[in-house]
Amino acid sequence: MQTHDIMTTPVIAVTPSASLAEAASVMTEHGFTTLPVVDQAAKLVGLVSEVDLVQSGFPSGSTATGDPDTGAMLGRHRTVATVMRSPGLAVPGGLDPTELAHRMTEAGVRALPVVDNGILVGMVTFRDVLRAVPATGNS
Repeated sequence: MQTHDIMTTPVIAVTPSASLAEAASVMTEHGFTTLPVVDQAAKLVGLVSEVDLVQSGFPSGSTATGDPDTGAMLGRHRTVATVMRSPGLAVPGGLDPTELAHRMTEAGVRALPVVDNGILVGMVTFRDVLRAVPATGNS
């Protein structure tokens, strides 16, 4: 069993120009803790997590506007590009669950994007890894 066998597809992602409010809405609607950020060609350009949103001051309740690309002011118009982690950590589809768990633990993340030649093809979470452990015979 490998990452590509346990990853979730299709992937829900946002673009760097998405507002923080849009990213938060996608996360809450789908129960995600992390969203991949992709360009128009589906190439992974970063990650945004619920922690990133909270640390940015979101939700601020403010309707303040400013430069949405620099994030000069908090508010609903600020973009994902201003808070995303880039480059985003990603894994290939051929890792076994033990190596995958090790990489996730080392990075301190609960979810990772899966890429093939830089193109986002799936997402994998600790829950996916836990489901795979009995199938691999590890305990």
